[in-house]
Amino acid sequence: MELDKETLRDGLRYIVGTWEADFIVSFFSDDLAHIPAAEFKDDKGHTFTDLKFTFYEDHTLVVETGADKPAQNGTWEQAGYSEYRYDIDEFEQIPDGYFKECTQTLQVQENHLVFALGFLAVAMKKIAKGTVTEEPAADVSAFPFPEDNAANAIVGQYRIAKMLGSVSDRFGMFSKEELAAEQARLAAEAESSGEDGEAGFDDDMLGAFDTVIEFTADHRVLTWMKLPAGVSEEEIRAAIEAGQISEVRDGMFTAEEYEWKAAEGKFYYNTGRVNEIFGEAQSPWAELTPDDAGLIKFAGGMYLIERI
Repeated sequence: MELDKETLRDGLRYIVGTWEADFIVSFFSDDLAHIPAAEFKDDKGHTFTDLKFTFYEDHTLVVETGADKPAQNGTWEQAGYSEYRYDIDEFEQIPDGYFKECTQTLQVQENHLVFALGFLAVAMKKIAKGTVTEEPAADVSAFPFPEDNAANAIVGQYRIAKMLGSVSDRFGMFSKEELAAEQARLAAEAESSGEDGEAGFDDDMLGAFDTVIEFTADHRVLTWMKLPAGVSEEEIRAAIEAGQISEVRDGMFTAEEYEWKAAEGKFYYNTGRVNEIFGEAQSPWAELTPDDAGLIKFAGGMYLIERI
């Protein structure tokens, strides 16, 4: 999985510091009870109270298992939105396989870092923050790179290919067909169970797939939406005069307008949003980068768009 810069930065801030074992869960137990690390004992009478992981911003770590045992040095990386992987010298003695993979994988669960150790799940809590060198605040007042006004490969019209949503408890990017099928499934379940009210999401969400995003040669980004059914010419003129919409064409109107620019072989558009993440000002310029399927993340990652 390829993670963007902001996600990696947030993940760095989250994990850097010292974590210690908080509780243990045995997969053999009937109720999967949380056993405090100080109370859980293995067959040799050892507890997990001395287990500590210290993560550093240079992606190194130190694992301690007790004052009478040497610390293990290693490295770590972020593997997903809520997953990390680490490696220490001791793992060289363990054969590759499921046991080793589970031990090396750290999952974020309810603000704990959890890894499997055989039939045990070890949950660690953060007890001390580490040092993360903050980047200088971004200059959000202007486009941050030298422009390339001759680049125009982005120019054209695009449609929404996928949208952020939920299907069968899976949250991710889905096509109109997938979301429509989920809507039908939820409606059928509601009808069969006799539930009142609407199930799932409304037609307005699926209607968003009719949106057209146009990148113009004069560096505008226009979002075209269908005119509401029954709207009159007088109402359209009044909306234009009031500045509510700027253009009308082929039964569609411009809902939003941005600007795009090119630099260093890449394309960007101004989202108009100025945010801060952990005190760092973020540039409103978002990169327009096609994935392996040619889809481009748009509207803060809510949509994946493709050329028409």
